[in-house]
Amino acid sequence: MSDLLSIGRSGVMAYQGALATVGENVTNADTAGYGKRSVVLKEAGSVAGSYTLNRTSSAFGGVQASQVSRVWDQYQAANVWSSTSDSSGASTRLQFLKAAEGTLDDSDNGLGTKLSAIFTSATQLAASPSDTSLRQTMLSAIGDAATTINQTDAALATVAGTAKTQATTLVDQTNSTLAALAKLNVALHTASPGTASRAQLEDQRDNLVGTLSNALALNVTLDADGAVSVKLGDYAGPTLLSSGDSNPAYLAMTTASDGRIALTVTRDSQTSAATPTGGALAGLIDASATIAGRRQQLSGIAAKLTTQINSWQAQGKTTAGTAGLPLLTGTTAATIALATTDPTAIAAGSTSATDNGNLLALSSLRGTGGVENDWSGMVTSHALAVSTAQTESDAAAARQSSAQSALDETTGISLDSEAAELLRYQQAYTASTKVIQAARQMLQDILALF
Repeated sequence: MSDLLSIGRSGVMAYQGALATVGENVTNADTAGYGKRSVVLKEAGSVAGSYTLNRTSSAFGGVQASQVSRVWDQYQAANVWSSTSDSSGASTRLQFLKAAEGTLDDSDNGLGTKLSAIFTSATQLAASPSDTSLRQTMLSAIGDAATTINQTDAALATVAGTAKTQATTLVDQTNSTLAALAKLNVALHTASPGTASRAQLEDQRDNLVGTLSNALALNVTLDADGAVSVKLGDYAGPTLLSSGDSNPAYLAMTTASDGRIALTVTRDSQTSAATPTGGALAGLIDASATIAGRRQQLSGIAAKLTTQINSWQAQGKTTAGTAGLPLLTGTTAATIALATTDPTAIAAGSTSATDNGNLLALSSLRGTGGVENDWSGMVTSHALAVSTAQTESDAAAARQSSAQSALDETTGISLDSEAAELLRYQQAYTASTKVIQAARQMLQDILALF
């Protein structure tokens, strides 16, 4: 009779735990990073015999919940982390390349139009070299081009500054995440397998690794206790965290004068360069290099414009009959500026103060070697880079979505399946209570005989 009561009690206790696990799954069905829990039930045996230390027979002793397992697939999770790094890097690079594209204005108010206006105004002035208003128009066109170059460079610098700020934030977040993961490794080494607390620690571990993979491409390995070791990039990359070490590496960022971003890793007092192959930081490093290149190209255009205009000016004659003095100063995109506001300073003539020969010669600066062509080539090149980045980002996002879906099919929670499990465990729980009721009734009937 006592065995029957024990069997019923074991069922109540085991299925009560199973019902709680189903409830936890349903509650966390939409919780990011939550891994489905599954209760492992097994038969509980009992033994019997005439001596305490010598059991000669065994019998069914009910059921017990031996452990709470976390449904998880290491290879699918690694695929998600890898594809997340690729997608994050591609989307971040695209974001900043698009922002840079927005500064390279090629509309009617853009630099290309401003540069063309210099030559257009010179052609108009050539028809009437002594017209003061036309001289002022040409001088203003040169000044507008210089100002637009300044503004474009400043806008690119702003985009580069935003990339630097975001990279700084990501580096700080990465260092904090590595520190948290190191502490979690210690907890995983001491957590009992098959317990709900162990499953919660594993959820936290995967969330932290997911945060890291968003910033960097990683190589992640697990030891027997589920603690992680993390390397940058691949198996040969610098170690960021070892499963048996509570002191992670330290990531630092440097920024060159032109805005290019670089990373270093310091571990055990040894500092080495870090070149991430994926993740948002890789996207920011690549974008910062591209933006720095565009600013360098823009400075090249500024220097060429200054040189060509001033050389053209020097070979002509002003209204005073003297050689033309420089109309532009500065040799970079940030420093180019109009050198004079006097319209009579334009050297329109080639042999005298009244002819238009030098103005007619200005058109020779156009074409393949001209600043207009350089600007058009830079805008076109950047547009192609944006298009390529868009394609890569779309492909990486599709891979990431596919990998996440595959993982969700394994570790995700189906409410239909949980409803079926809930019904099964409820019926088993009810059956266990009826076993207890039956045992109680039989015991009362026996006692009633006396």
